[in-house]
Amino acid sequence: MNNRANIMYFVEQFCEMATKEDHPPYVRMIQRDILRIVDAAAPPDGSGAANVKHVRRVLNGLQSKEILSAETVAEIDAGLKERETHPAHLDLEADEGVETKGGTPRGSRGNVRVDKRQIEQRIEEDRERNKRLRESMWTVSGDDGDEHGKFWDETSDIGEDDFLAANEELMERRQMVSGAK
Repeated sequence: MNNRANIMYFVEQFCEMATKEDHPPYVRMIQRDILRIVDAAAPPDGSGAANVKHVRRVLNGLQSKEILSAETVAEIDAGLKERETHPAHLDLEADEGVETKGGTPRGSRGNVRVDKRQIEQRIEEDRERNKRLRESMWTVSGDDGDEHGKFWDETSDIGEDDFLAANEELMERRQMVSGAK
């Protein structure tokens, strides 16, 4: 299930990179097939109800990047509302542990419980995805000369005040060392 959500986030990154690198045919293909992609990530049968939130987040991101129109996002969002509340796949974690007269937890079904390994895997995949989303914030150009020059220009010259402050710090450190012995 998480792989489907990851694919949606990939689509967003893919469109962003295609736009930056000036490859509009790729963006047009995503625009053309966005309904099929959404159907794969959050199927109409409700099996991807947990992914609806992620699909909406990606659609809003694509709209803010002007890859999808507001009308397209609104139309898809209208279809997602019924998928989110599909009765066979509602989130029943809150009901688990509540006993009924028969002695079985209310809302429990044969294979609905999620394995702890799957939960941990999904958490780890979410962390990785969030790291990748933030990578672009930390990237710098390969030209270190500009950055070094900028740093050098912004740094003030060393003055007498700097020497006095350094001397005071040295005296404080010596006092701390001699007091610790």
